[in-house]
Amino acid sequence: MNIPRDEFWKGKSVLVTGATGFLGGWLIRELIERDANVIALIRRKKPESQFILSGFDQQVSVETGEVWDRGLLENILNKYSVDVVFHTAMSGGDVAATLAEPIDCFRSTVESTWWLLDALRRKHPNCSLIVCSSDKAYGSQKVPYEESQPLVPKHPQEVAKASQDLMSQSFGKIYSLNVAVTRCANYYGPFDFNFSRVIPYVARCVAEGNAPELRSDGQFVRDFIHVQESAWAHLDLARQLAANSNLRGEVFNFSYGIRSTVMEIVNRVLAASDIPLAPVILNTSQHEIPNMWLSNEKAYQMLGWKPKMEFEQSLDSTVQWYLDHFREK
Repeated sequence: MNIPRDEFWKGKSVLVTGATGFLGGWLIRELIERDANVIALIRRKKPESQFILSGFDQQVSVETGEVWDRGLLENILNKYSVDVVFHTAMSGGDVAATLAEPIDCFRSTVESTWWLLDALRRKHPNCSLIVCSSDKAYGSQKVPYEESQPLVPKHPQEVAKASQDLMSQSFGKIYSLNVAVTRCANYYGPFDFNFSRVIPYVARCVAEGNAPELRSDGQFVRDFIHVQESAWAHLDLARQLAANSNLRGEVFNFSYGIRSTVMEIVNRVLAASDIPLAPVILNTSQHEIPNMWLSNEKAYQMLGWKPKMEFEQSLDSTVQWYLDHFREK
């Protein structure tokens, strides 16, 4: 889909943390297309990422280090006179990884956020910051999740995202900073190489001719959004935040609002691949929230946001991308 060039971004100095991550890579793609001056903060070179595979490392300014390094963050903000920050960095991309290394998750998610917020408060009050939280910040409670609900996290990953989320709201509202928070549904799309997530995992299984094994019973309910759709939403939120002080400290859900069980998604991926494989149900999953989906009403009302993509069509094209990708390897 061709999106008209957004002149707001032309020449803007934009920092993306977690640049080798899934959302980070897609934000950088969109920012490059809009002629922004992008600074990418990476922890280390990650060959299996859109950032490297698409050559973005040759098109943007690259800074390497830990996202929780206060001195590094302040140096980048000063060196590049940053106008906008998209804070996407987070260690522990899945439940099991965070359980194994909870402190790493807290440092990359929480400590990094408080240093960014305080740097803006002290020295960069005109810089805008979009903090990428998660639907996991809600914890297990009544669905659909609405932004007005209190956060009730339990799992370390949920607690880390909720802590980051609440700090950002506080600094936006108390210090009148251009800070806003996003809580998105499960991402899918090309260049997702986190195979703990159901869509890339099943697509890889299909490409390799293996039956997918499900760690749940297949009945968990999830909501989804294409990662490029999310990138557009983040860019639009940052643009509106720069012009509207009423958005400071606000939180917005973004999703397609379509409830699907894990088994329905698995079957959709298998059908799109047209390869006869049956999933194996392991039912070994622990500490995961059984039912998660989002209300988009606030984004509709305050931002005029509506999805541009169709869920099923974009899911089918994602499966095809994975099949092509693995056949080429």
